[in-house]
Amino acid sequence: MCACAWRLHVFTAALVLAAHLIKVLSCGEAGAGPRLTKRYVGLYTGPYFDPSAPNNITTQLGTHAYLPCKVRQLSNKSVSWIRRRDAHILTVDRFTFIADERFQAFLVEATDTWTLQVKYVQARDAGVYECQVGTEPKMSHFVQLNVVVPKIEIVGESELYVKAGTTVSLKCVITQALEEPAYIFWYHNDERVLNYDKSLVEIRMERVAPDTTVGNLIIYSPRREDSGNYSCSPSNLDSASVMLHVLSGEQPAAMQHGNGARGASPRRALLAAAALPALPALPALPALPALLPALPPAAPHVRPQLVLHRLLLLLALALLCPVLCHDEDDGK
Repeated sequence: MCACAWRLHVFTAALVLAAHLIKVLSCGEAGAGPRLTKRYVGLYTGPYFDPSAPNNITTQLGTHAYLPCKVRQLSNKSVSWIRRRDAHILTVDRFTFIADERFQAFLVEATDTWTLQVKYVQARDAGVYECQVGTEPKMSHFVQLNVVVPKIEIVGESELYVKAGTTVSLKCVITQALEEPAYIFWYHNDERVLNYDKSLVEIRMERVAPDTTVGNLIIYSPRREDSGNYSCSPSNLDSASVMLHVLSGEQPAAMQHGNGARGASPRRALLAAAALPALPALPALPALPALLPALPPAAPHVRPQLVLHRLLLLLALALLCPVLCHDEDDGK
């Protein structure tokens, strides 16, 4: 009986000691009261980065990027985001320390994630960003931001020549795009093209591949006034343009090529002729029947060169006349 009682006392003492140790680990030393700093038991006794958080983010030009930083057991420590290329502090907790309003940080409490948001990403935003926790020493987690720049072009030559009344189809192809554009706007000489009347103009957009979108502008029965610059402008991307020439009637062969020489139009020839200075009027010449050979009347089909030659001959004789008269007077 004594041995059993002794064992019972030892077991009871062990339970009391275990309870005391648990209290000390969770609340601090006995009699010291609860502490403000929370104690953690396990592998990490303070803040640590969740290793499952991604450290490589790829986004498309013009969209929004979200850089995550999962910090467990953060307690009352602060979290900062720093741009590595220039060591610029972007945010500290929810406060922003850069004039660029595209940067903002917010906390997703359900996942203990401090996320850096970059709105309307630009190509220069690519690089490494540091998530820093205000411990001693500092703790850092790095995230690489990659920016994909889609390629946009209008299929065909930069200048397009079509006959009036011939249907025109302009194709705007966007490749290397992670996201499909919300819209593709078409502009004619900086004025937006609207497809209210589908018998005149039709606009289409189609996702033909995981990274390719095609926008199509169809102009039915184009007229001369439909000539000009046409550009396609997808959402959050640059634009591409083409010059359309709508020709009426037959045109010189050189007009069929965008880079070829163009023949002078009749209107230009008339303007050039009008710009020439007028010739002064010649004084009346005395009759010289003895000096002038008999000239037949000009036929309707006489060439302009022959008329010019005759005028020059008359001018030469007019200049020669005073010389002959002077010689006659000297002989007398």
